[in-house]
Amino acid sequence: MTSTRSALEITVSEEKQVKRTVVVATAAVYAAMYAGITIALGPISYGGLNFRVANALLGLVPILGWPAVIGQGLGVVLANAYSPYSLDTLNAIPSFAFAWLIWKLRKVGVFLGLTIYSVALGTSVSLVIGYPNFDLVYSLLPLVTLGIFVVTAVLGYILYKAAGRSEVLRRRYQT
Repeated sequence: MTSTRSALEITVSEEKQVKRTVVVATAAVYAAMYAGITIALGPISYGGLNFRVANALLGLVPILGWPAVIGQGLGVVLANAYSPYSLDTLNAIPSFAFAWLIWKLRKVGVFLGLTIYSVALGTSVSLVIGYPNFDLVYSLLPLVTLGIFVVTAVLGYILYKAAGRSEVLRRRYQT
């Protein structure tokens, strides 16, 4: 009886280790994809246009869950290290927080979560880019938010719908 119990405990322990490995690997791959896409498309990823194509990956947050939230935060830190705006790395904090909100709102409305992310991050990025000239912040806000919205809410939602059809993702990452 004792040998059966310890064999069961090993199996449960190994299962937990596999789950942790999947979380870490998923977060790392997500962060690398986010940073790689952002840096590769640098001229449109930073500044007033802020058409950061990598933000479409946020459509995967409702499917991948917590690993994607972590990957988003890490990816923004890595990508913003190449930003021409020294304070841009601070945007990793609201990006992480609002990615978490997308995940939490997944059952209420994915598009709603992506839209809230777009508006909140548009405000945050405008503050960073326009600092210390707040008149510039007000003029940047619509353009920056629009760029983020198009990629995050529109393209991200399209990616969410397409990825939601993937049987592999649905089995591995149960939402």
